[in-house]
Amino acid sequence: MRSGWFILVLFTVLFCKAQQVLPLNNSASKSPTNSYFKDINNELDPYIGTWKGDFQEKVIKLKIAKELKVPFEMWGKHNFKDRLLVRYEVTNNHGVVLESSLNNDFNIKVKLLIEGSDIENNSVMLIFAGGNCSVGIGNIVLKKISSTQFSWGYSPGTTTRNDKDCPPNRDYTIYLPETENLIFTKQ
Repeated sequence: MRSGWFILVLFTVLFCKAQQVLPLNNSASKSPTNSYFKDINNELDPYIGTWKGDFQEKVIKLKIAKELKVPFEMWGKHNFKDRLLVRYEVTNNHGVVLESSLNNDFNIKVKLLIEGSDIENNSVMLIFAGGNCSVGIGNIVLKKISSTQFSWGYSPGTTTRNDKDCPPNRDYTIYLPETENLIFTKQ
């Protein structure tokens, strides 16, 4: 019986790695592999839902969901995090859809992906993967104003395409509103 107990303890120590649960804003570079960056204080929750904003004769609809324990790799480590996933649709004033990620399967497609979980000063920072040839890749900051409104700030890092690698017959328009302090209202 004693040897069975010893083998069980040895197996547990050698083969089971405990997962460390950390708040969202801890550094992945200083955390052990297999860490879980969890939304412990529900800081992402105020952004969940359907939101609408108007900008330059366009209507922008955002559907924001919180995903739990999403695997990611950074600094050569495999970890997990809670994150916001944003699906969106941009239409003109006549209701014509200019761009939409509402039906995208982001397990397959990275294009038009907006996601993130960095919380700071009542704001969440998201990363936009861009459209065709990553045109429009950049940061989006959502700042909570109230339970029914937040402001949007989007700064694309890449606004042009590379003629060598990107075919000229694609749409390289950035449809997301490139602006600061655009107000979105919960629907």
